Amino acid sequence: MVDRILEQEEVIRRTLSSDRKTSHLVPTWQDIDVLQAIHTALSPLSSLTDILSADSYVTVSAVIPLLHLIDNKFLKEESTDTHLKHDIKKCIKDDLNERYSNMGEDIEVIVKT
Repeated sequence: MVDRILEQEEVIRRTLSSDRKTSHLVPTWQDIDVLQAIHTALSPLSSLTDILSADSYVTVSAVIPLLHLIDNKFLKEESTDTHLKHDIKKCIKDDLNERYSNMGEDIEVIVKT
């Protein structure tokens, strides 16, 4: 959805600015920067979401390697990351660590085998 908003930014801007009642809703450059940061941080995870949601039954054998992949590839800090993108990745990483912390070292053992 964020992708579509970014694609249609100019149309949205024109439509909202054409009416005085909605002109205050025109996205600012700060709004667009936030949407772009969200899009670049979350777009790599979109394909994984599609894969998992297509399965009727998602097993641990699929989840654990995906968690490892998400942690070590998609959420890896890069020198080109903006401060906002870094914060988004950190929040996602912290949330995943909190949710799956009870798996502990089992993840590392399973991934290594």
